Amino acid sequence: MRVLLLIKRFQYGGAENYVSELANALADAGHSVWVMSMAGNQQLRLRPAVQHIAVDFSDLKIPFHLYRLIKLIKAEKIEVIHAHQRLPILLGTIAAKWMKILVVATIHGSVLTDLRSDYARRNIDKAIAIRESCISCITNCLGSPGKVVLIPNGVHMPAVCVDRFVDPGSFSIYYISRMDRHHTRLLAMILTEVWPRLLEKYPRSHLHVVGDGFCLPSITRVLKQANFSSLCKTVHFEGYAREVGDHYPGADLVMGVGRVAIESLIHGVPLLSVKHNHLGPIVTVRNLKRMQYANFVDLEASAPDAHHLLEKLISFLEHRIFYENEAKILQQRVSQEYNLNNVAERIVAVYREVTDSQGFQNLEGLKIATTGSSASLSPPTLPVPSHF
Repeated sequence: MRVLLLIKRFQYGGAENYVSELANALADAGHSVWVMSMAGNQQLRLRPAVQHIAVDFSDLKIPFHLYRLIKLIKAEKIEVIHAHQRLPILLGTIAAKWMKILVVATIHGSVLTDLRSDYARRNIDKAIAIRESCISCITNCLGSPGKVVLIPNGVHMPAVCVDRFVDPGSFSIYYISRMDRHHTRLLAMILTEVWPRLLEKYPRSHLHVVGDGFCLPSITRVLKQANFSSLCKTVHFEGYAREVGDHYPGADLVMGVGRVAIESLIHGVPLLSVKHNHLGPIVTVRNLKRMQYANFVDLEASAPDAHHLLEKLISFLEHRIFYENEAKILQQRVSQEYNLNNVAERIVAVYREVTDSQGFQNLEGLKIATTGSSASLSPPTLPVPSHF
């Protein structure tokens, strides 16, 4: 199939990594793939077969974005638009309606944000939920349970799964995330209130920070202060990582949620569920299903504070062998469910299902759209909601 993936940002982040890896998986499976997004480091991860189109997405430029979209769809005979994030979802639904092709949307973050536009809600052909907790909200927005399907994040399997060496005298924790204002506040608390106290009891501990984003400068300043106050180089800022998977073999514990959580478990690394507004447990066999419900965010938990976060880290160190054994069992359990190739196949099945169920004849539809008098390259005049 000929697939266009739309996403606004293309730096480090759950949705951004999802798109770049899905694009590569689709290309590897023989599909023709285009990615349209703002310029970003994720471009470096795309296969040569994937074509990237850089666009400075903005609500103020919607007519120009539609012009470029329609021109690309016509020139490349795009069959499916797969949109991610609010503005690309709106643009994708308008362009797909205009060109008589189908549009699929994956909802990564807030449902009410990504599906804010009434026009987008009415014209999405299929919505993919990456976590069970948001299915009912998406269904309410679209008005049809038949338009929603649950497909989790897909991640690359490690090339080789080997037993990890555990040094009982040292501890390496990895904090991996997009560097936005929420993560900045949480990381600042960890560096200034939690980490110095942990070092008092476990002086051979090391904290590695991996990620990129617009709050990078402020985080760098906090990191320098943390290194100075701890009197030793125990905090390591890794910055942007082209392949985050390269870091997991050196981790004893990963803090994160969402895609980072899945990657951690796939690599057999113990995971502490922590987000700016929810401090969850270390994931075990017993709580796995509950944690999967919201993509490894503990919705019942309160926001993290220094005291409780430190307690959880110390508890991990005191029961380290138990959590290491749990991580090995979890690795086997989640490998098939989150395997990127399996997820890509399910997504392609969604493309084909919607195409077949709606009776689309793509080549004929494109011929009509490109030869009809109403299909000039001027921006479409379809109604656009007053709020985006």
